Amino acid sequence: MIERSSGEDSDTWHVPAMAEEVLRFLIRDTTRIIVDCTLGPGGHAEAMLKVAPPDSVLLGLDLDEDALGLAAERLSVFGDRVVLRKMNFKDLGTGLPAGFMGSVSALLIDCGISKLQIVKPDRGFSFDRNGELDMRFDKSASISAASVLARMDVAELGGLLWQFGEKTRSRRIARAIIQARDNGRLGTTADLSAVVKSVVRARAAKSLARVFLAIRSRVNRELENLSEVLEALPQVLASGGRAAVIAYHGTEDRIVKQSFRKFSGRCVCPPERVICDCGKQAWFEVLTPKPVTPSVEEMRHNPSSRSARIRVVEKM
Repeated sequence: MIERSSGEDSDTWHVPAMAEEVLRFLIRDTTRIIVDCTLGPGGHAEAMLKVAPPDSVLLGLDLDEDALGLAAERLSVFGDRVVLRKMNFKDLGTGLPAGFMGSVSALLIDCGISKLQIVKPDRGFSFDRNGELDMRFDKSASISAASVLARMDVAELGGLLWQFGEKTRSRRIARAIIQARDNGRLGTTADLSAVVKSVVRARAAKSLARVFLAIRSRVNRELENLSEVLEALPQVLASGGRAAVIAYHGTEDRIVKQSFRKFSGRCVCPPERVICDCGKQAWFEVLTPKPVTPSVEEMRHNPSSRSARIRVVEKM
């Protein structure tokens, strides 16, 4: 299952991560309503619709209008089995169409971004393509990477970089970025990359990926949105319905793990807390005690999937 990206790099291909695992866990003979919370160009959605029962329908959500346009074209062969909406998945608990709330059989959240976004320099997602400091999923949103970096100080930016894995040099990188900003040398993604490289030097690619991920996450409130949509799952899913989340970073995965654990009736309070107040409730059965990771074959054919991990629950 391969997605062709549009734009100046139209020969770039995007392979949906862990597609076989998504189908194995989510699509069954009883599947009727599918929600793809992170539609992208529609690769996962197309795969699910191909094997789902012919009377099933799919609601696809995304904030990226370019992605919605490509997905609409790609999924047009499925006719009225597909409903697409520009919507932040954090609003899942209040924004579902009539008849969907409490009736969803299969729900997917993929926390990654597609090459559709990476290959376009003007989107600002790539550290090796020069463009504006943008990084917005929703191009109509008012907050961009430039505006986020304009108001951060060294302590806040350093803490953000540390949270996303830059444990040893987060403060140094943050100081260099803020200094470049204050000196008027932080106008593009190339400028940001150059600043990080000036600090890191060796193994720059890994640090660049972490820095861009951290800033992108802050721009789009990715961790906050993920937490909010997970809280809505007990109300959204039908009895026996399943939800799968593909995470690519330990911070994302911990949020998913804690949420699924709480909704399976297990306490997630800190060990030092004497009285449980985490709100645990036994809504779910966790189908993946440990996250499932890509096969060796998938990582060989799709290197961008190597950090992916999927967790799945079923509503009891």
